[in-house]
Amino acid sequence: MLMKPNSNNYLLRFGSMWTRRATVHTFTPLSLRFQSSNVVAHGKDNHNNSSMIQAPKILTTEMATGCQDAMKLFLKYGLGMQRLKEISKSAGDLNTLVPRWQRMMEAFIGTQVHVLAGMGYSPDESGLASYNTHLAMLMQNIDPDTREKIRISGRDMWREVMTMAFNVSLKDEPVKEMSIVDARNLMYKVSQRMIEEDILGSIRQQCEALEPLSDQIQDMARKHQIIQSVLVHQVYLGTSNIHKKSLVVESGFEDGEKGYVRMQCIMAEHLNDPLVGQYMGSAMMQILQAANLDLGAIQKAAETAYKQK
Repeated sequence: MLMKPNSNNYLLRFGSMWTRRATVHTFTPLSLRFQSSNVVAHGKDNHNNSSMIQAPKILTTEMATGCQDAMKLFLKYGLGMQRLKEISKSAGDLNTLVPRWQRMMEAFIGTQVHVLAGMGYSPDESGLASYNTHLAMLMQNIDPDTREKIRISGRDMWREVMTMAFNVSLKDEPVKEMSIVDARNLMYKVSQRMIEEDILGSIRQQCEALEPLSDQIQDMARKHQIIQSVLVHQVYLGTSNIHKKSLVVESGFEDGEKGYVRMQCIMAEHLNDPLVGQYMGSAMMQILQAANLDLGAIQKAAETAYKQK
């Protein structure tokens, strides 16, 4: 299940360091906006040579569940699984957490694109957007039980992707769902930590120290990398004179990578909540300002990157 791409979802995924939903939710980290162009570009020529192929006009319940089942199949037994298992070999190395998360998202997005291309959607960001739009329309018009079934299926698929990539077992320690009130309080705490001056100052200082590049996309990608690193290592896992324990530990999770992943798994249940999105979206806007990044320019650069493929 994918989220309809808009600014709030985009920022939310980056803030939680996913791209999914890009579902966990999949908030796709910002840099994946560019990486996704590489993921889907392999199918562009074939798509252009097949102008008679038409994408679906609507999405039915059977089509939506079929897409989810196909994605799960590839992620559990196919190439997606192989890529996630390869990533998991480095599980536990905090120094490579951010790049491994990005590789996980590439594997996840690539699997989704592959399935959707088989349905007739274009193998690019516009195809994902069309599917998201159709899915959103479907979710508004189906009965509550079916809607919940589709939502949970997408949530669980995202959880499986994260746990496989980071070698975290939910069988030994099953997810204990968090109430919406507790989830909102947790993400409010995260959003407030994100906008503390030491966090914004660290991002600002590192981005200002970069030598400008003529390639706007690469220039943005470097800043995205800095933001992601700061969010993970300073916001979620870092300590300071003020914060004696990491935010992950304060929130009741084990310290380090596994605690971070388990936290994201639990938050997968609530990341479509409007208030959670408001908290994270507001904080991410300040993060982007500190990095001197403009969201409109980011989206435009991502579109340009694909057109140049």
